[in-house]
Amino acid sequence: MKTLYIDSSRKNLVVAIADSNNIIFVSNTESYYRHSNFLMNEIIRALNSTKLDIKDINNIVVLNGPGSFTGVRVGVTIAKTLAWSLNKNIYSLTTLEALSLQCSDSVVISVISDKSNFGYVGMYKGEKKEENYYDASEIIDVINNENVTIVCLEEDEFVDKLYKGLSNKNKVTIKVIKDYDYLKVISKAISKEALNPHLVEPIYLKKIDAEKKICD
Repeated sequence: MKTLYIDSSRKNLVVAIADSNNIIFVSNTESYYRHSNFLMNEIIRALNSTKLDIKDINNIVVLNGPGSFTGVRVGVTIAKTLAWSLNKNIYSLTTLEALSLQCSDSVVISVISDKSNFGYVGMYKGEKKEENYYDASEIIDVINNENVTIVCLEEDEFVDKLYKGLSNKNKVTIKVIKDYDYLKVISKAISKEALNPHLVEPIYLKKIDAEKKICD
């Protein structure tokens, strides 16, 4: 069972191929929001390096954001096109859930910041999960007396505010992730139900002002 993995939601573009429980190819390209220039070439390189044809791929896993507008759109569009045209299974996972898989604690909070007071946040406790666009104070108010790990791609003002607020009532640690465990992410994604390619939608990091007012 071979899976093509695409993540264009970050500054680095990642393409990987898994064969059952093994990663047999991975590339991590510093393309800095020019993913459209590199993604198809990296997929071709992945197939050539593993001596596979695209028809040999059984599953396609794509991280659908939140992330940069152009970056996420490129990865999702190519993943959907490949899945639809080749009749392959497609699975998506948010970057928030991918982050949460990198550690274990009673409560895991994965964070991708927007501005100083708002961010996309995933809160995971056992099998329970909630992902949304939050003001930092909303999260601080609902978590009490827990061991909490905040997982993020970088420590910033939003993360610091969360840490300080949560530390008043909880034991909190911050874990900055430089890269994912790709096998964990792929395994989690394909444990879900395969999707209709047309229903896989990108989640963009920036929200327009009207949307932010709805969250207030």
